[in-house]
Amino acid sequence: MEEAEKVLNMVWFPGLLYKPVQSVFYTLKGNIAMMKQDFDSAEKHMKKSLDLGVPMKEAEGANKLQLGMMAMQRGDMRQGETLIRAAIKAGIPDKDSLAMAYLQMCQIMAQKREFRSSKDFFKKAKATKPTNPQVVEQLKNLEKYISRMPG
Repeated sequence: MEEAEKVLNMVWFPGLLYKPVQSVFYTLKGNIAMMKQDFDSAEKHMKKSLDLGVPMKEAEGANKLQLGMMAMQRGDMRQGETLIRAAIKAGIPDKDSLAMAYLQMCQIMAQKREFRSSKDFFKKAKATKPTNPQVVEQLKNLEKYISRMPG
């Protein structure tokens, strides 16, 4: 990770890069900042990447999902829900990330006391058949609570 950060720090004038390359540059800077738990700069870089326009639509969905997750960590439920919905609509490339987005929406709906929507998002998350052990574990844990929900 340090080597990747060194390479990115060698770019003095990112504004001179072609727009698609510039967008990927800011996405990578955002990912590195997230690994360091620096959510403010990660959000700044991800937003800058989205503002430039993403050359691949799959990357747009992934960027919005990350921004939504960061908003949720900050406690901004409304912004998080909006961004995660936009990410699902834009398209998320892999099934594990899509399952995470659906699980996050399931939890948001449960907190809003919209149990039917929560169950629908849970079913969608389960239907993606994720392979990531953490996502599978989260599905198993949430299944216990979903069965007891009214609606």
